[in-house]
Amino acid sequence: TGPYWWQLQLLSTLGFPDPASAAGALQRQGGGHWGALCELQRLRLRPFRLRHFRGEEPGLDFNRADQQALVRQILATLPVASWGRALLVASLGRELGLGLVADP
Repeated sequence: TGPYWWQLQLLSTLGFPDPASAAGALQRQGGGHWGALCELQRLRLRPFRLRHFRGEEPGLDFNRADQQALVRQILATLPVASWGRALLVASLGRELGLGLVADP
């Protein structure tokens, strides 16, 4: 066990199980797990953010079979405060028959 063993375990439970990238982030952040988590999330979200800022993000497809993916997309692109509210938006969009909304 190294000096960051409990932070590595924490980052693993938060969705970053690769010990090499987590340890690197912890070292760059001086052992701070919050800074390391922000860095790891920023790296994971980079492809999405690039697509979003270039305007390449697909619209919201309320007919999409994978409702979980739709809810995640709503959380990422609309100003909703929680998973429950994003789920409500997805459910209402389906019920109203909105289909594909190109520019939410």
